[in-house]
Formats: sequence, structure tokens, C-alpha cells
Amino acid sequence: MTHEIGTAPPDFAEFYRAEAVRVQHVMSAFCGRELGAEAAAEGFARMLERWARLRDVGPLQRRAYVLTTAKNYARRRAESESRYVPLEDRPGQEPAALDAALDRVDDRLGLEREVRRLIDAQPHRRRQVAFLYFLHDDGYGEIAQLLEMNESTVRSHVAELRKLLRPYVRRLQEITEASEHGRA
Repeated sequence: MTHEIGTAPPDFAEFYRAEAVRVQHVMSAFCGRELGAEAAAEGFARMLERWARLRDVGPLQRRAYVLTTAKNYARRRAESESRYVPLEDRPGQEPAALDAALDRVDDRLGLEREVRRLIDAQPHRRRQVAFLYFLHDDGYGEIAQLLEMNESTVRSHVAELRKLLRPYVRRLQEITEASEHGRA
């Protein structure tokens, strides 16, 4: 069932009032103010479309659904916009230098895709911790409170994520060093 503006069920309106500011804050930190507001609106719109099925899940799961939907919307938007950015001519640069620069960009994008796949493959709660800790810069206590879990559990998730991400951080350092030194 679709709803028109002003006809949302009262329990959805209550959920929206309780979560809108927090979701917009998280999304603004994730992708900037303008896209964050748009993504948050999209997340709530999708939640409203599915409200009949999702109204009975817990408030944290509803918030997680909206945040995940908003994050995915922002990611798709950013990816589609970046595909159409024309390459600028760089006078004075040799084609080999441009090729090396493009290779480094390709390496970095490939690395980002691998990290995204790694995090997406994690259990749901660990993905939530990863998003809040690494992207939103929330502390252990704040994450524990938001996700209604023990702080020690949050610390364990972060420790495991750091261990899994270590090879990717090393590879990023190599790419960055190569970029700074102008080599592939």
C-alpha cells in the first residue's frame, strides 16, 4: 500500500519523528549535507512503502533498515555521477604519466570495492558497527548504546574488523606512496 503525503500511519509518523534527525546526521557525515538529506529522505520513503511488513520489527532494526537503504542510495548516486565526469586534458603530461595515474585510481577503486565486499559479507551487527565506528566516527560507548549491545562486544567487533582490514590498509598505503612518488 502506498501512502500520500500527510496520510502516513500514525506509528510511522512517530518513528519518523524519533529517528529523522539522527538518520540525517549520520547520512550527512557519511556523504555530505545535500546528498545525506536526499538519501535519508529516500530511506524513510522506502521504509514507508514497506511499513506494513516492517512495523513490527524492533526500533533498532527499523533504524538500521532506513540507514542501510539511505547508504545504498547515496552510494549508487555517487557511483553513477562519477561515471560521467570527463577526463581533463593535462597539458605537458606524457601519456605514460597519465596511464600511471589512471592505474593508481583504478587500484584505489578496486581496493574500495574489495573493502565494501568484505564489510558487506560480515554479519549484520558487525556491519552496523563498521559503519558507525569507521564511517561515522562514533565511540564504543555510543555504538553500544545505539545498537543496544555491550561495549565489550563492540570492541570485539572493531578488533575483528581491524584484523580483517589490515591487508587493505597496507595496500592503500602502497598506492598512496606510489602516488606521492609519481610511480605506478
